Amino acid sequence: MIRGFVAGNLIVGSVMAGATTLVLWSVGIKGAIPLGIASGLLNLLPFLGLIASLALPLAAALLQFNTPGPFIVIILTIVLLHVVSANLLIPKFIARRVSIGPVAATVGILFWGWLWGVMGLLLAVPLTAFIKLVADLHPSLCHVSNMLALTPRPTPRWVRYGETALERAIPYLRPRPEKVPVGH
Repeated sequence: MIRGFVAGNLIVGSVMAGATTLVLWSVGIKGAIPLGIASGLLNLLPFLGLIASLALPLAAALLQFNTPGPFIVIILTIVLLHVVSANLLIPKFIARRVSIGPVAATVGILFWGWLWGVMGLLLAVPLTAFIKLVADLHPSLCHVSNMLALTPRPTPRWVRYGETALERAIPYLRPRPEKVPVGH
């Protein structure tokens, strides 16, 4: 699961780096390749990715151009690329490999970011995926697994909500009717 998360992020980061490099090259930014690669990879940061990915190209445009045209083109295209990345690429390449739902990933990012700050933001999806993996392996945690899953699986009959061990055992604890011999 962790390997899939890293591989998915590398795919998304590579696509974003290539697209950003192409945009910067078409605008005429000198050093478009290293700036595009850095900007594309910074785009993967949760919450701060858009701001971080805009900073370097805008600084380069500020040093190289006197007109606002390149700034507007860079801002619009990087924001558009970020929206495409967040809504299409990341769910396609990472969600399938990690198999946690988007709501679980968002709640995980919020929780781990609140708990550990920036490190929590970076580790949120792998930690949430690890919790789902543990929940997948233990039958009594199947409800936790289903809450985190991209597609829930059916729960076993003996693990339904509200059913305790005593309620499951009651049919076996009731006294059986005595068999009365026939003819007595």
